[in-house]
Amino acid sequence: MRIPDPPKAHIALALFGAFLVVTSIHGVLPVGGIVAQILAVAAPLGATGCFAAIVALRAAGVDRSVAELVLDPLTGLASRDGLLAELDRLYRETTLDTPTQLILLDLVGFKDYNDTFGRPAGDALLRRISRNLRRLVSSRGSAYRLDGAEFAALVAYDADAPDLADFVATALKEEGEAFAVTPCYGTVLVPNEAPSPAEAMRLANERLYALKNALRPQPQRHGTEVLMAALDKRSPSHGDHVRGVSELVEALARKLGLTPEELDHVRLAAELHDIGKVALPQTILEKRFPLDEEEWDYVRRHPLMGERVLKAAPALGDVARLVRWSHERFDGHGYPDGLDSSEIPLGARILAVCDSFDAMISPRPYRKALSPQQALAELRKEMGAQFDPIVVEAFCVVMEERNRLPLAI
Repeated sequence: MRIPDPPKAHIALALFGAFLVVTSIHGVLPVGGIVAQILAVAAPLGATGCFAAIVALRAAGVDRSVAELVLDPLTGLASRDGLLAELDRLYRETTLDTPTQLILLDLVGFKDYNDTFGRPAGDALLRRISRNLRRLVSSRGSAYRLDGAEFAALVAYDADAPDLADFVATALKEEGEAFAVTPCYGTVLVPNEAPSPAEAMRLANERLYALKNALRPQPQRHGTEVLMAALDKRSPSHGDHVRGVSELVEALARKLGLTPEELDHVRLAAELHDIGKVALPQTILEKRFPLDEEEWDYVRRHPLMGERVLKAAPALGDVARLVRWSHERFDGHGYPDGLDSSEIPLGARILAVCDSFDAMISPRPYRKALSPQQALAELRKEMGAQFDPIVVEAFCVVMEERNRLPLAI
């Protein structure tokens, strides 16, 4: 997913603020103090802050290998080095009367998610979780990404809010129809419960893994049958969509003379064409108004996710390819590969027409359903652009035969 370039004014502001911090503390604080102060300026700015902090740290004379480890380039959160630098500062400045809570967190289920849906989907999930974590702790502390699926937070301790760690952990939870990523955590009061940063990290890790080992592992679900069951559990309207598309695809494939083997492949692709959406969070699937560009970028990857899931079964290789290319356009402006005309398998061109027709005649939270006649008119408008003209013409004949809809729109 492409991260939009930040406005130049924001970059300039981040650099200016970071350099002001460096100028004010250079020669006064040790490297750890410089790092902590830079993070305070850079962390709320995400990727922009990451770039600004590295530049500022280099200008302050911090070694490049240290500077580039201060912020995590994927998420823009402070890294393990940043956490250790801030812990060092806290142990020098914090008293027993004003403790800080160190929270170490680990994502249970992330490896399975990453293995199933691919690294781009895993990276996107980590970025979403990181934004949530930063937003949740910004008013009272700071957030960090350590390694892989391990995160941390330092927050001002409040004796009146004993469930603070539970609240912070909610930022790292995501669930969908066929996945669940949930956090385990361990906490330590700094400096009250540990005499040094190293001991604080050791104790928090010990508590984290004690909780993790206490959880009973859930059996992992694999196989096409389970994924189809996950689709069936969706809303009734989505189940109707899958069935409707499958029926239309079979009728159109017969009309166009596909072989029995090709017919089997395209029919199964119709049943499974949305399988990649099991990797999408419910917040996107249930959004009641149009998605923003970042959300659309993520949704557009679902054909790739679907292919990856289906290719786990060697017998579904041909079906997986049809799912991958079900959103290509006849004019070459589709996704994910930008194929055009005859480069797109006929089965995928059939699936694209039937899927679009059924989507248009189905209501959405942000628009009314079109009538079948209106939907056919839209298909005709896109002949030669989004859709194969021969497939659209055959589809119109199928619909006229099935429903006695007029061909002249």
